[in-house]
Amino acid sequence: MYFLTSEDDLRPLNDLEAFYNDPMAANFRVPNSERMEYLLKAPAACQPHQFLVIYVHSAAGHHGRRQVVRTTWGNVTRWSTAGAAVTLRFVLGRPANESDHQRRALVDEQVIHGDLVQLDFVDSYYNMTLKAIGALQWLNDYCHNSTRSAK
Repeated sequence: MYFLTSEDDLRPLNDLEAFYNDPMAANFRVPNSERMEYLLKAPAACQPHQFLVIYVHSAAGHHGRRQVVRTTWGNVTRWSTAGAAVTLRFVLGRPANESDHQRRALVDEQVIHGDLVQLDFVDSYYNMTLKAIGALQWLNDYCHNSTRSAK
């Protein structure tokens, strides 16, 4: 039988918790860079009284799927109130074989909806961790001043 010691309480449970505790830790930097670059114009920052941020892992070619989320459970106007804003963001990397048409489609989608966070890494199943870290990077960059007041 294994018992936790006080030393165990100080160690993070996993890499994601360690990143949350110290996002700038050297172990979590993207190779050859301190942080991932945004490929699209960054979406609007969180509201001062943000209630909830929903981020969804997506891929560049999944426009139809994103549209379904926007019109169903991800419809933020349905859930937001004056004092409790809800924000939806789709996080994606860049396709391995990106075409000009695909790039323009993403730019147009960003102009219309303003909810894409595209980061500079190859989007693949094996880079899901980078996608999660990129979402946390965006939260740190654009939602760090959000607070929720108690009512």
